[in-house]
Amino acid sequence: MFKKDCRKIICLASSILGLILVGLGVYLLVSGLGFDIITIGTIVAGVVLLALSCVTKCIKVPCLFCLLLLLISTFLIIAGIITLLLVDIVVGLIFIGLGVLSVVLTSLCLFINLCCITVHKV
Repeated sequence: MFKKDCRKIICLASSILGLILVGLGVYLLVSGLGFDIITIGTIVAGVVLLALSCVTKCIKVPCLFCLLLLLISTFLIIAGIITLLLVDIVVGLIFIGLGVLSVVLTSLCLFINLCCITVHKV
């Protein structure tokens, strides 16, 4: 019971992160800041997070979801470092901040799915 509730919270937080990523990608696309590959990757990562969080696959296949969060967090941190060095400091810091947030979600997802014990009602 406790484990499923925590998974639902992780799915909700991931869908909010996906919405933020789509918004950031559209902003970068319209404003012309950043590289095209980073902008398109940000939009794709946000759409994939939104799609996976809104269906029941988020709860039913938790290891795949945690792996996807890990890949997205790695992409965000690398894109943040590249953007920080070559394009703009503010956008790079936003990417790094979202990458750190994604790492926190990934660690919570892995902790809940691998280490959490189920709580039984007495």
